[in-house]
Amino acid sequence: MPYALDGTFPDGDLLFQQDLSPVHTAKVVAELLNMRGVRCLRWVPKGADLNIIEGVWGRMKVRLCKREWHSSSADELWSAVEGEWMRLQNERSFIDNLYTSLQSRMQDVIAVQGAMTGY
Repeated sequence: MPYALDGTFPDGDLLFQQDLSPVHTAKVVAELLNMRGVRCLRWVPKGADLNIIEGVWGRMKVRLCKREWHSSSADELWSAVEGEWMRLQNERSFIDNLYTSLQSRMQDVIAVQGAMTGY
């Protein structure tokens, strides 16, 4: 956040989006964001229908689970995560499809009046 507020958004015109994970909604985090004047986008607790990053995390988890893990250290795990992240960044069609799906995702959520959809 400091970089965004000091660099990219020096005038404070920033709307922060997070997924209501407990680490994002902890009291200390909420107080820090409030103290910094960061506005947060309201988000439903189970917002995978509209939160396309869930598709990215899902693909990362599948790939990491397919690896053969023996006695791995934290450094080896981090290296594997970084490797899969870099690999995923090169899959433009996957990323593009996630963005392209946003309009139909929104239409589906509206159609079911905010209930869960198939995403």
